[in-house]
Amino acid sequence: MIAHDHDPSSPASQIGAYALGALDLEDRLTLEALLERSPELQEELQQLRQVVALLPYAAPSVTPPAHVRERLFARIAAAKAESGASRTAPPIAATPRPRSGWLMPGIIAVLTALVIVLSLATLSLSSSIARLDESNRELVARMERLQQTLSEAEIRQEQLSAQLAAGQEQLNVLATRLVASEERIARLSADLARDDYLISFISAPGVATRPLRSASSGVMAQGEMYMYPGHSSAVVIFSGLPPLAPGQVYQFWFADENGQVAGKTFVVDPTGIGYILVEAPREVNAFREVMITVEPSGGSSSPSQNVILEGAL
Repeated sequence: MIAHDHDPSSPASQIGAYALGALDLEDRLTLEALLERSPELQEELQQLRQVVALLPYAAPSVTPPAHVRERLFARIAAAKAESGASRTAPPIAATPRPRSGWLMPGIIAVLTALVIVLSLATLSLSSSIARLDESNRELVARMERLQQTLSEAEIRQEQLSAQLAAGQEQLNVLATRLVASEERIARLSADLARDDYLISFISAPGVATRPLRSASSGVMAQGEMYMYPGHSSAVVIFSGLPPLAPGQVYQFWFADENGQVAGKTFVVDPTGIGYILVEAPREVNAFREVMITVEPSGGSSSPSQNVILEGAL
């Protein structure tokens, strides 16, 4: 509320009574003329009216004494009689009426008490608002911590998912390697079984051997054929076979007076060492000679002129 040092005898000092509607006509007109020229008084009047509007809620309700009620009714009756007389009687010169300055101390006291009450209520409300604001800040801080925890959990989950994916990929690689290892073990087992068979074949009693010699002076290759008379199976071990060009293979041949009989095709490692197990269409010793030639991939039905090894049976 705006505070002004009003002269008790000035019209401005009656602004409190004006806000309460307690001024007579002459004083009211004088103060209203002053209000039109003073924005500060207008603002003060506005604030006083807001306070006056709260006055009914500031004091507890009480029942007025009987003599006060009788006096009020008497004043109302006198006012009605005076109003009726004023309509019939000739106009009487207005006489100065005592100003209502006597109301100011009581109004100021009431307003002061009301300001104190409102100030206390404001302080209480401010304290409540401060507590609510503190609680709100704590809730916001807890929400931020929870959000951070959730974000960390999501990051951890993504990391675990990535680790799981990497682990699954490693498992797939290991599974592929395991399959390859099993295939290799199977091949090695088959090779070992074949080697055992070949060893037992060439070391068995009664086995006959026939040498295979190089058919070209520029090739330092040789071989040995192991066979059983009367049997169609034979084992050929060779060394020094030269590497072949892409699209070429070695092919084994049996030969007799009727011509050549195609045998199996094979390749050798870079050392030129290897062996084959051959099956003849009849007894091996029924043929007169054998040879190894270079043929296109897939083999041929008749031997080429590129003979590498040959031997007589």
